[in-house]
Amino acid sequence: MGFQASLGHLTQHINTWPNTNLQYLSNYGDYVAPGAQAHGVTPLDGLRAASRGTVTYAQGCERWSNSEAGFGEAVAAARAADVAVVVVGTWSRDQDELWQRGLPTTTGEHIDASDLKLVGAMGRLVAAVVAAGRPTVVVFSSGKPVTEPWVGRNASALLQQFYPSEEGGHALAAVLFGDAEPSGRLAVGVPHDIGTAPAYYDYLNSGRATVDPGAVGDDGSLRFGTSYVLASPAPLYEFGFGRSYSTFAYSGGVRLSPATAPAAGAGGNATVTVRVDVTNTSGRDGVEVVQLYVRDVVASVVVPNLQLRGFAKVAIAAGQTQTVALSLKIADLGLWDMDMQYVVEPGEFLVFVGSSSRDLRANATLTLV
Repeated sequence: MGFQASLGHLTQHINTWPNTNLQYLSNYGDYVAPGAQAHGVTPLDGLRAASRGTVTYAQGCERWSNSEAGFGEAVAAARAADVAVVVVGTWSRDQDELWQRGLPTTTGEHIDASDLKLVGAMGRLVAAVVAAGRPTVVVFSSGKPVTEPWVGRNASALLQQFYPSEEGGHALAAVLFGDAEPSGRLAVGVPHDIGTAPAYYDYLNSGRATVDPGAVGDDGSLRFGTSYVLASPAPLYEFGFGRSYSTFAYSGGVRLSPATAPAAGAGGNATVTVRVDVTNTSGRDGVEVVQLYVRDVVASVVVPNLQLRGFAKVAIAAGQTQTVALSLKIADLGLWDMDMQYVVEPGEFLVFVGSSSRDLRANATLTLV
């Protein structure tokens, strides 16, 4: 199997900058030891070590340039490969260089950006490789979310690798070659565009119950909405989102033990056990991250519409069903009242389980008295 890994700045490309002769290879982010980027397993190293076939390489473009001079070589390599892997994202500096002026840097402390899109020619490089017609895996190697909806719609697969460690190249290859099950889930929400940020799931309850989004199609067509006119306030990828090579179904409903409990127990360690049955519906052993969210139906003050209150990462064999149990502390259902006292109020709480803050599969009602 042949692979084409674009963007050598994240792999083996060498640059020399004023006042330094360090080689920039690994993408660690800022405040790492001086010269650390020259050490570690890069994406290209990892792919070559894991592959039993030929891995070809073309830089494609630089991480901070608009030049498309390398596109031809990258597209040719992609057309000759079984699978194209394009690594793009953000770039920072070590603790010495971070504060030097004139060094191209796209993320890090005091490095401010006006949007979250790919810089320079990187987005166009992805489009050119996708247009080559080969299955294309795009890897976002970055220290912050990247807002490129087109990539998610048109790439064969998209993987977010926040700044990795020294073994990041091996970890990336293990996921791409299927030796490791992807089981990471987003701890942030990724917006469609900087104009729709922030994109968080635990927003306060309000009078706006529905969303009427608009959109701009890949062909330039316009669909008008009111929130927003040509975009959506909902996240592109929500908090808790993530996919695996396996698929999972939830069944049996959410079972609470007990379903009714005293609110006064919040001062101690009183808990409610939340159970749900999860089935691996694929032909591959996998890992599901079962997430527990709670909604306070009626509260004396405005509270978030939904709050994460627990999760469990569960390995489930292909075709098997497992009962997953999560503990919900009654003390975690409290709020700061009008007198700024933390209290747990009697009432009803909806308890949800699912695969993300937007993919909620089942719920049950917990009553506190």
